Amino acid sequence: MSYRELAAQQHGFLLRSQLTEEEIQDAHQTGFIIDDYPLQSEYVFPTQLSSTATNYGYYWLWLLAFPTVPPEQRNPMPYFAGGAALDVQQIGWGSRESPVFIVMPLQLTPYINADDGIVDDFIVDAKIQPTDWSLVDGIPVENILPALQKYLLSNDDFENAADAVFDAHDKGCSWEDLASVLEVCTGLWPNRETGKTPQTGKEVLEHFFQEYALPDPDLEDDDYEDFTEDEDDAWWS
Repeated sequence: MSYRELAAQQHGFLLRSQLTEEEIQDAHQTGFIIDDYPLQSEYVFPTQLSSTATNYGYYWLWLLAFPTVPPEQRNPMPYFAGGAALDVQQIGWGSRESPVFIVMPLQLTPYINADDGIVDDFIVDAKIQPTDWSLVDGIPVENILPALQKYLLSNDDFENAADAVFDAHDKGCSWEDLASVLEVCTGLWPNRETGKTPQTGKEVLEHFFQEYALPDPDLEDDDYEDFTEDEDDAWWS
């Protein structure tokens, strides 16, 4: 496979470890490798095929986390977790402010790239399973519920948290599962009317619904399909 074909499979980026010195020279001479690209690194080359799109940026970060290990040799698969995983899946709008975590297998620890400050933390998991993550736009990301829990542990903004939870429901998560995840948020946000803070995940969810004029979370998921409200009161308006 030529380096151009390899770049086409990797969001336009190439690892230095994937190229010979002759290929690097040729790519420079033909203008295929971009020298003044904003995502510059000694380990990863941006090419004519790369982009500044959000997900391309995350893919670049994932490549840079283990720059001497080609993606096909990263096994078990290291994947984005927490707010970064939500961001890739377009869940919530405050995700980018939270730490960027990469869950990694123990055997990749010697190859970790901590010098560039690419992630705030790496999470070592010796028991990564293929069911822990999925590919979204070619990027390995943590499943929604555990990613949401990590995000909520690093976020204390009420609106950001509510937005992420409602988006997660739109992606297929049940209210019951989301209430369970919201246990990590108990005691955070007092009710403006009573001054009391929710003591259970279900109460946190009820607080979200109350603040944004959404229906009673005790209703079944199917019941929400028939719910209508005045557009002026809708939380998304």
